[in-house]
Amino acid sequence: MGEELLNQGTEGIEGAGASTAEDQEGAQGNQEGQHSEPEKKYTDADVDRIIAKKIAAERQRMQKLFTEEQQVSELETREREVLKRELKADAMDALIADGMPSSLATLMDYSSKEDFEKSYAEVTDVFRRALGAEFKRQLAGPAPRVGINDSSSKGAMKERAIKNAFAPKALR
Repeated sequence: MGEELLNQGTEGIEGAGASTAEDQEGAQGNQEGQHSEPEKKYTDADVDRIIAKKIAAERQRMQKLFTEEQQVSELETREREVLKRELKADAMDALIADGMPSSLATLMDYSSKEDFEKSYAEVTDVFRRALGAEFKRQLAGPAPRVGINDSSSKGAMKERAIKNAFAPKALR
């Protein structure tokens, strides 16, 4: 269907160009006082040949445009990949400088500089909070045991007190 429209469009263009040229030739002939040349008629083969030329030229033009767009697209892809590599290297350096593991760089968004900065701030903030919570848990130690008032624990305490009392001063 697209070729039909293209064919109709090129036929109209050819017809318009031919009639304009014929009108100009006729006007010049009438001005010079000479008899006008007979009107030029196109055979089906001539029309087919003209249309084929126009279609081939249009295809060539579209192919050239497609190739240029493809090259631009490939260039943009390469530029994005280079930006991603640079941002990842910067992230690893910044993480190491901040005392964090460089493996956190895999969690960040490298689609643009702004997205990278935002994801860097979020990842490092979450990591710091998680690290702080773990430090607090480790420093708190085990929960204190509830004391039992039975005679066995009192006996153990007495034994330790006696041991400490009679131990040499260097070991205390």
